[in-house]
Amino acid sequence: MMKKFSLLIMALCVIILIAVTGCMPTPPTPTPTPTQTPGMEKNFTLLDLSGQSFTLSDHLGKPIVLCFFMSNCPACKSEVPHLNSIHQKYADSEELMVIGIGIRAGIAEFVQSQGVQYLVLQDDEDETVSDLYGVRSVPHNVFINRQGRITRQISRSLSESELEQYINEIF
Repeated sequence: MMKKFSLLIMALCVIILIAVTGCMPTPPTPTPTPTQTPGMEKNFTLLDLSGQSFTLSDHLGKPIVLCFFMSNCPACKSEVPHLNSIHQKYADSEELMVIGIGIRAGIAEFVQSQGVQYLVLQDDEDETVSDLYGVRSVPHNVFINRQGRITRQISRSLSESELEQYINEIF
């Protein structure tokens, strides 16, 4: 009886630990030195899902929302409709960029199954860009103003109204 009780307590502790820490990538490796680009606080180049190169500093002058995510993260899935809505709102004017950055495997399947409509990039195997931005849990949202400066970083799922509020700060 005592053994069953101990196992139950251990199982509850593990469940609580998982719920409290959220979806976390592997322990971070040392943060790489950011590419020095005039105006862009933290620059990078990654491939999109079709293999095309994307460099952040090429889009200096536009407000940008980066959303780091993992394919097995429930909170990341719940944020997709809000990010899609924001993307659609600004897509015609091209005034704002919404960019997802997938960490690890399963990103293409996630994009398809969740109906992601914004640009998605794949972080490299060393998670260089995730480390550059200090990502310790996902979803991790980064708001970058027209001057290339990071105005806010938030490591949790955001509602559409919260996204709008933070986007207003980067225009």
